[in-house]
Amino acid sequence: MNDPSTGALPQAIDQFTIQMESAIRANDWNSMFLDAGRIAHYMADATQPYHTMLFYDPQTKTGVGVHQLFESAAASYLSEFRLVSPADVGLIEPISNVTAFVLETAIQSHSFLLYINRTLIDEGLEWSPELTKIVENRTNTAIIATARIWQTAIVRSNSLPPELPKVNELSIAIDGVVLDSTSYGVIRLHVVDSLRVKTRADVSLSVDGSTFRGQVANIVPPVGEYIIIVPSGTYNANFVFTAQKEGYQPAVVTLPIGTPTTTTIAMANVQFPTTLALAVMVAALVALIWYRRRPSYSLIDALTDS
Repeated sequence: MNDPSTGALPQAIDQFTIQMESAIRANDWNSMFLDAGRIAHYMADATQPYHTMLFYDPQTKTGVGVHQLFESAAASYLSEFRLVSPADVGLIEPISNVTAFVLETAIQSHSFLLYINRTLIDEGLEWSPELTKIVENRTNTAIIATARIWQTAIVRSNSLPPELPKVNELSIAIDGVVLDSTSYGVIRLHVVDSLRVKTRADVSLSVDGSTFRGQVANIVPPVGEYIIIVPSGTYNANFVFTAQKEGYQPAVVTLPIGTPTTTTIAMANVQFPTTLALAVMVAALVALIWYRRRPSYSLIDALTDS
């Protein structure tokens, strides 16, 4: 999976499906969402014809990369697409062999290359109505395929949906504090919701009459991860951290610091109650919710109703 020339995309999606299944079974909703996102991203890659060939970015006669041209068409011609609706999808069936399913999807995508290259390279056309239909086809294929793989992980987990609180509360977990009276201090933290899913929020620190804003941490994945940088000096009051987000109960955590010279606090936990790939995730989620609601309330319903 580390070497793109090995072509291990089908196996990677299969592994993410297994991880998503395990996360659901363990009630680890943060990991579940991460793996669901990875599945959506890579499944969208499998429906992009230029991701199915070694020479993935041929040039038009004017020197334009066809790979980017084809991908940008999703935005340029979106108004002309007819994206699948829940009624179009029907029953969302789980997949018995995810690796084989993804490989078959990639082979289908590869079959469009002859026409695309002939149109954009050999004939030198900027675009054609038929190409719009191809992009529409591949986008809808990604939506349905992603929904089916998510459904596969849910069914395999054989788990009940989580119980959702009436009020979704934010919580703050402090991951590390390094303060020095002679240099800048750095505080690392993350914000979670009532399901312990990491989430974006407006994060700040108040101390000694000053307020410092949280910045998104430079880690992968960055969602919900923050750092706060404070100037050098000594602080004579507790550190008060606040996280706010529209639609959520805010979180406040007080951390006693005292007057440190150099202090390092490593805390695993402070108690707390966590453009194509995005379109694929949203549309697939809509289709999957519709299907899963037909017989009874489901896991995916509970997660999205929050």
